[in-house]
Amino acid sequence: MSGSSSRIHAFDSLRGLAACSVIIGHLFMVMRGQQDAIYDRFFQWTRVVKQTPADVLFQGHAAVVLFFVLSGFVLYLLLARAKLSMPAYVAKRVVRLYVPYLAAIVLGIIGAHAVAGDTLDGFNSWINKFWSWPVTWSSIGEHLLFIGQFNSDRYDFTIWTLVHEMRISLVFPLIFLMVRRMRWWAALMPFVVASATMIVLRQPAVRESMNIVGFAAHGGLTAYVLTVHYMLAFAIGASLAHHRERLFAAYARLPVRTRILLGVLTFMLYVYGGKALHITGLATMMPYDWPMMAAAALLLVTAAAEPGFRRVLETSPCQYLGRISYSLYLFHPIVLLAMLHGFAGRMPLGWLLIATFGLCFVVSDLAYRTIEQPAVELSRAAADRVGRVYDRLRARGRGVDGDRAGTRRYGAAGRMR
Repeated sequence: MSGSSSRIHAFDSLRGLAACSVIIGHLFMVMRGQQDAIYDRFFQWTRVVKQTPADVLFQGHAAVVLFFVLSGFVLYLLLARAKLSMPAYVAKRVVRLYVPYLAAIVLGIIGAHAVAGDTLDGFNSWINKFWSWPVTWSSIGEHLLFIGQFNSDRYDFTIWTLVHEMRISLVFPLIFLMVRRMRWWAALMPFVVASATMIVLRQPAVRESMNIVGFAAHGGLTAYVLTVHYMLAFAIGASLAHHRERLFAAYARLPVRTRILLGVLTFMLYVYGGKALHITGLATMMPYDWPMMAAAALLLVTAAAEPGFRRVLETSPCQYLGRISYSLYLFHPIVLLAMLHGFAGRMPLGWLLIATFGLCFVVSDLAYRTIEQPAVELSRAAADRVGRVYDRLRARGRGVDGDRAGTRRYGAAGRMR
């Protein structure tokens, strides 16, 4: 594998496996507080399991942090290799994210309207809050705009991460330039400071004592403070991409014992890093993310440079999960809510959740083929079209044939995902 010239397929598999952990965590959350004691006891058993290394199977939030670091890595290479203009890059990224997102939101709106706020008898408040609000034109407008602060639980409860993904994608060229032109520590330091500042502003006790209001106090999971915080994850991913050849070569030179210890450290940070912060008193989501960001960075290096691990991740089943990972993450809440509202009370919950898990893959595969793949092609075409227009506008004042320049500059971009 060449870190500079080939796609790192192991990273796709990591994304797919992480999406599976999100789904498993959500399915187990459905059983919390069940009136049927057998399911509530099973959920309590999973809480015991979460104290063991098997907790990696339920690490949904760690998976989200991994998604963000991975996105920073991929977006850096996209800009570095394709030599896209900023307008072409924005067009490519917006279309790539927005088309599948829009399809999921439409289905979510249909589902929320169909159940008309009906509650699931015997189920906990977490699952009952979804599809519980009336469908309104204002909420539809907020979801269509996509990047504002809004209630992201109405129609598809995973989209809050995509809101941050889209916002950061739009400003990512700044991260790209900083990482490319500055030393790694100098490029990361502003984002570390920004993340720490957002955490301080977000802490309830600090906010009350300082009477901080406005952007730091509102927004829920789509709050702008979270976007600023997660820019650090993107910057870490971009820095890894920029220094990838040296990092992978340095890892390859490590003795086996050191690699094993590094693997243990990565696992511990990924699974237990957030829990360890309880001793600091910063036991909220944002401080939890710091050790998970470190774990994600180490995991990417290991996945790319550890031969045995990479071979496992490059097997066909793992690669398949990677291909459908975006659809799997985006559409599984729709499948879960539809199945619960349609069949809860009519079949045993255990079998219902098993059927839901399987159906998530069926729906995701279909969405990948019919929505996501066309969106990829559309994003390429959009980048090419915008790039040509941008080139022509720039060429007017220089007397250059914009069409020829656009073809030279953007021909390769259309082939990139």
